[in-house]
Amino acid sequence: MSSTTVNPQRPTVQLPDALRDLIAAMRSRLRRYSLISGTLAILTIGAIAFWLTSGIDAGWFALQRLELPGGLRWLLLVLMIAGGLWLLVQHLLRPLLRRTRDAELALLLERRFPQFQDRLITAVENRSGYPDDGPLVGNMLDRTVQQAESVAANVSPDDVFNFAPLKKRSWIAGVLVLSIAGSAFARPGSLQRWWNAFVLQKETYHLRTTALDFSVVAQPGDRRMAFRENENRPLYLHPRGADLELEMTVPDGNSETGDPWVVPERVRVDVIRFDGNRSRTYVSPTSERSFRFILTRLQETVEIEVLAGDYRTPVPLRIEAVTPPSINGLEAECIYPEYTGWNQQRESLVPIMGSEVSLPVGTSLKLTATSNKPLKSARITTDFFEVVGDRESTELIPRQGYSVIEAPTSPLISEDGLAMTASFRVSLAAADSDSAPDEQREGEPVTADGFQPVPSNTSLRFLLHDEDDIISTSPESLRIRGIPDKPPVIATRVTGVDNAITRRAIVPVTGIIQDDYGLETARFEYIVDDETTWRTSSFKSPVSRGTTEHELGSAADGTLERFNVSLLDLTEGQTLALGVVATDQCSIPDPNSTRAEPIVFRIVSNEELLSLLYTRELNLRRRFEDVIQQLQLVREDLEFHKDVAVRVEAAGDAEANSEDRIGLTTAATRSGNNLRRQNNEMESIVEAFDEIGQQLVNNAIPPQQLAQDMKTDIIDPLQKITKTLMMDADRSVSRFRVAVTSGKPASQLADQSVKDVSNVIAELKLILEKVRDMAEFHEIYQEGKYILEDLLKNWEETRELQKKRAIEKLQLLE
Repeated sequence: MSSTTVNPQRPTVQLPDALRDLIAAMRSRLRRYSLISGTLAILTIGAIAFWLTSGIDAGWFALQRLELPGGLRWLLLVLMIAGGLWLLVQHLLRPLLRRTRDAELALLLERRFPQFQDRLITAVENRSGYPDDGPLVGNMLDRTVQQAESVAANVSPDDVFNFAPLKKRSWIAGVLVLSIAGSAFARPGSLQRWWNAFVLQKETYHLRTTALDFSVVAQPGDRRMAFRENENRPLYLHPRGADLELEMTVPDGNSETGDPWVVPERVRVDVIRFDGNRSRTYVSPTSERSFRFILTRLQETVEIEVLAGDYRTPVPLRIEAVTPPSINGLEAECIYPEYTGWNQQRESLVPIMGSEVSLPVGTSLKLTATSNKPLKSARITTDFFEVVGDRESTELIPRQGYSVIEAPTSPLISEDGLAMTASFRVSLAAADSDSAPDEQREGEPVTADGFQPVPSNTSLRFLLHDEDDIISTSPESLRIRGIPDKPPVIATRVTGVDNAITRRAIVPVTGIIQDDYGLETARFEYIVDDETTWRTSSFKSPVSRGTTEHELGSAADGTLERFNVSLLDLTEGQTLALGVVATDQCSIPDPNSTRAEPIVFRIVSNEELLSLLYTRELNLRRRFEDVIQQLQLVREDLEFHKDVAVRVEAAGDAEANSEDRIGLTTAATRSGNNLRRQNNEMESIVEAFDEIGQQLVNNAIPPQQLAQDMKTDIIDPLQKITKTLMMDADRSVSRFRVAVTSGKPASQLADQSVKDVSNVIAELKLILEKVRDMAEFHEIYQEGKYILEDLLKNWEETRELQKKRAIEKLQLLE
């Protein structure tokens, strides 16, 4: 086994100063070269980034007239910062901070200066010592160091570096930097714009020459409404179905460039629908600095983009169609006038279904309207005043010629904004500055605070302003129609008397008096001759106060109201005007009174009245005789056709003459019609005789037995005949007609018809005799009247003659 002995190292040898200085100079030149190269690289890449981002921004602005999206600018900023840091670290900090060994620098010098012939690297690597293998090796190394030192004295570190790429890079960087400086000089503000855009990340950084201010011309009143900010975008709430009028105005003053704002020739408006459809319109100026764009009957939410010159809306204007405010329901809490009695009879809360409500004049109503959405304020307008209010107060603004009775004290709108309440009182006329409004009268409800009088037939127009700042353009209206209390209605007539009455007559009055709310009084009123003042007379049955209908007795039960003429102590020849007057309970403004058309009576003597009645009796007797004559014709016609019926029955159906059958049918129909006509005539005659009897009784014509005899001998028998015998005859003739029409045997039916008609004629003739007897009495009475009149006339003439002769004798004596 052999062993190797390691020779001990010689002490460290210091490099000569020339070599140390060369290596130190080489290290300094290397760092400076890296610093300059890195700086140029950073400048070049930074300038390229500047122009690249500026180009992107310029291209985007040229296409869209908008700033680059903020997200993209943030991304570019992050990339530029990251790239700049990488360049700074890679090209500046890393070369400067990296420790370069002397051996590496020596190799770099050896590579550039071959004359060193590895002496420099050998000296650098063995400066810490080398093995002492003998005097030859050590001398050789010392000699190598000396030779390297001698060569180092003749070389320059600057010759190691190639400055051509650095100069080229410097030219590129210089050109780029100068281009940026030139751009800043030619276009002032471009660097600031880039800085604002990509460093400060401002939303708006372009200096525009055109700008627009947006507002909406809202109705009513052409109100300028600004857009509100909602999630960083302009928003306007528009009433659905109304026209949208967008006003775009170029502002006054100068732009940021110092020049006046430029007014574009036209504005491009893009409307983006909800479904994505887009429509484009170009708008010309409507005035020197403004443009107007109108969308008719907007029903849906849209977005609007506007392009004008170098200006474009950063985000689209959002127009959201919302439901306009409206009234969902109306109801009135009413206090009715006391004279109506409705406060006890009807509900005080009245729902209003239509556009009109009718209430009695004097009604106080608290009107409540509910809206479809919360309201900010509201206005109720009339031709006389306006009620304006919100959730805190109410103000009543009178119009010219109208005065406020009492200002309202409560808010117009409820706290939740969904209801508004106003108080009114229906009056006859509006209050004005010259005359006070309707004063409180007895029976009228006491008005609470804030009940403002409104005339009848007043229209209330509701203008609503909701929380979306929308005012209703078409006001909803409610017409308050006051129902004035109508005067009582009187429907009366006299019965049992005519216009000629005696001074002891009693005038029966029948009929009905009605009023819509309630009667106060009713009575007779009369005047005699030419009197000007009506005198009164009470009813036998007074009117119940508050009743809506009063009947003036009934003729059937004999409870008629009667006016006693005998109490007036009238004389023959006077006239009496009699009427019925009724008054209701109305208190606004005063009770209503109605006087029926008066009936004028003439006071006559008993004889004159009997004479008038006698004339009527003569006419009735002629009519009576005509009825008997017509019935006799009916009987003769039936007797004739009875024989025809016998002949038809004897001939049989096959041999019967068709003319006979037709004649039978015609005769039966003719007889039936004539019987019914005569029956109607008899009923009319009975009524006329009954009226004559009543006049005899009501006028107190003596003897009273005369009226009773007329009723017993004439009226009652005639009523019996019309209700029994005439009806029997009519039924017999009807059976005869039916048999003839159906082809059955009819001779016996014809015979029965003849008998029934004969019975009627016989009874009527008996009554006719009594009528003639009564007529003879009246004739005698009439002749006695004429004789009495002649005697009175002769007596008057005798008195005048005697008076004349007495005057002549006195004249002769004188």
